[in-house]
Amino acid sequence: MSSRNRINYETFGTSVIGPFHQQKNRLNEDAWGRINNNSGVGIVVSDGMGSKSNARMGAKMACLAVKQSLLAWVKAPSASPSLLLRLIHIHWELNILPALKEDSVATCLFAVVIPNGQLIMAQLGDGIAILRENSGQLIILSEKNKTFGNQTTGLGVAKSTQEWSFFTVPNFPPNSAVLLATDGIADDLKSDTLGDFVQFILDDFGTLAPQKRWRSLTKELKNWPTPKHLDDKTLAVLWHRPK
Repeated sequence: MSSRNRINYETFGTSVIGPFHQQKNRLNEDAWGRINNNSGVGIVVSDGMGSKSNARMGAKMACLAVKQSLLAWVKAPSASPSLLLRLIHIHWELNILPALKEDSVATCLFAVVIPNGQLIMAQLGDGIAILRENSGQLIILSEKNKTFGNQTTGLGVAKSTQEWSFFTVPNFPPNSAVLLATDGIADDLKSDTLGDFVQFILDDFGTLAPQKRWRSLTKELKNWPTPKHLDDKTLAVLWHRPK
């Protein structure tokens, strides 16, 4: 990935607390982050699960673990995708110490364009990961497995990297976009409107100045239109902005 191409990548997002946690005087237990370093350019989102005592930190450390793991993984061009996923689990477990895994369980979704131009997307647990190709075609990762009782999997729960959904494409051309969201948003999206939703986010927020974009997108999520919505809401976008 040339430095010129890197300039044309936009990464943006926001996270807002949901009414349920506000009522319980708890903090937002979602997190998101940007990736912009030697491993590439990308985004990551996480949802601390089940209102556990360390859920907020579990989500934050999931985002950090993805960044740490990618930096190590891209240095070994022959390293397998499963090795990247194993690294994420290891870094996350180290990051949450001295807290227990069962108190810190978190979903993990990320998308990154690595230095060779390849796009990598991965998902562990619920939420949604959408690739909108420059042709307009959508590719949607799906949650691969649920644990007993129809509960979602995540860091701290998953027993194998086989529980991840993982997807790659060789390039990420102009006007391609990835949208990641936690279940507070994903559960309210209808499958036949996903493309329209991605386009709405790009059209209404993508070209705004960063601070205005963050304020406007945050306001949009705080005023989420679904009646009686309760969950925290997090959304992040990786967009190859056309010239």
